[in-house]
Amino acid sequence: MFNRKMNVGLLGGVLAFGLLTLSGQAMAKFTSEEAAELDAEAKATLAQFVAETKGAEEVFANAKGVLVCPKIRKAGAGVGAERGKCVLTSGADEQLYYQSTALKTGMILGVASHSMILVVNSDEALAKFTSGKREWEFGVDASVAVAKIGAGGDLDTTNLKKDIVSFIFGEKGLIADVTWEGSRFKKIDVE
Repeated sequence: MFNRKMNVGLLGGVLAFGLLTLSGQAMAKFTSEEAAELDAEAKATLAQFVAETKGAEEVFANAKGVLVCPKIRKAGAGVGAERGKCVLTSGADEQLYYQSTALKTGMILGVASHSMILVVNSDEALAKFTSGKREWEFGVDASVAVAKIGAGGDLDTTNLKKDIVSFIFGEKGLIADVTWEGSRFKKIDVE
């Protein structure tokens, strides 16, 4: 039994290391073509979210900034990692690009992907996110409220007025972890 747990933990560590290694490689090679592709994916992700979620247009109308992560991939077995590329589609003079990564431990098992949209509702939170600082982390630089979407696509309005609200949707795959605490966003320079 101990060897099985050790093997599962080792496999999870390898998966996590592989994802984080790939995320580092992706950052070093982010080209204008990749930026254009990410812009198109973000636009499609926003359109899907608006089409499927009642009240989404009002949320965006009042936002100071919107960060879209069209696809965040997660994998792990005991130790896990997630990564994805994101774009700040509004809230700055120009599009800003980020690499999202997180390393997690605990009850994690599986492989999955999802989309995430962060809605920034205050000028102060937007300034922290877009400042000259290269890295930004949930739980350290700001707290993020999770908005729940009902079965009929209705938004639970409880957390929508918080400084930063996270919408996670479009989940594919199977993983026994849906937390995002500790996620880091690092700015990507476009070549």
